[in-house]
Amino acid sequence: MIDPTKDRVLITGAAGAIGTALRQGLRTGWPRLRLTDARPIQNPTNNEECIVADVGDRAALERMMEGVSAVVHLTGAGADYSLEDLFRINVRGVFDVFEAARLGGVQRIIYASSNHAFGCYPIEERVSPDMPPRPDSLYGAFKVYGEAILRTYFDRHEIRSVSMRIGTYRTLPIDQRSLATWLSPGDVARLVDASLRHPDPGCSIVNGYSANTRIKASDHNWDFLGYEPKDNAEDHIEMLRAKGVDVDGPWEWPEHGGSHAQAPERRAR
Repeated sequence: MIDPTKDRVLITGAAGAIGTALRQGLRTGWPRLRLTDARPIQNPTNNEECIVADVGDRAALERMMEGVSAVVHLTGAGADYSLEDLFRINVRGVFDVFEAARLGGVQRIIYASSNHAFGCYPIEERVSPDMPPRPDSLYGAFKVYGEAILRTYFDRHEIRSVSMRIGTYRTLPIDQRSLATWLSPGDVARLVDASLRHPDPGCSIVNGYSANTRIKASDHNWDFLGYEPKDNAEDHIEMLRAKGVDVDGPWEWPEHGGSHAQAPERRAR
């Protein structure tokens, strides 16, 4: 069990959008935060220890795991990055972070996976985390790889983990699809907080959404985890209408992954 009063939590990718939201949402309840990113971390508070390091620096990763009980791994390259960057950050980088955590005696890993891990399922099928992955892209496949590594670490090394299949993380929903997949800043902090506080999550996979009326997945594992989302994309539907977004017509994409499932494959070098 991770104790918020005394255990140190490391957040990778802490300078990014989700990392910034987590800092705001966790710093009151988790007084011992260690933050890392390849970019400088802005405006740290007294309970935030900052380390600037690249995910490829294995020695730095091993040093920053000292005295850490849990890791929240957010560092990742987006789907629009080059294949080389995707592999360096989302494959080798994931392994290096997880392996450094294992060697450092970390008890729990919270992993920013993605709903693109099941993006090839037809949108009419209500997908649950217990169903086999069907990634819609190499980006999604690499996220499944991270989940598989965590299953290995649980079975062989008893490291507990929660893989969050994050949907559309934005301050506000941005399009028709995000009416189903939106994850708000407040709810991502609530999801990570629940993942850290759970007495024994085993090796869990959860859908990372807010409490959206139009969710098209099911059996999210929220009740097991104790995650109670508060926000709903439907509350912002008039804002989307005012921007010309078609929120009333037929669903735009035939798969859960939206445009990812039909995007052309990038050329290998």
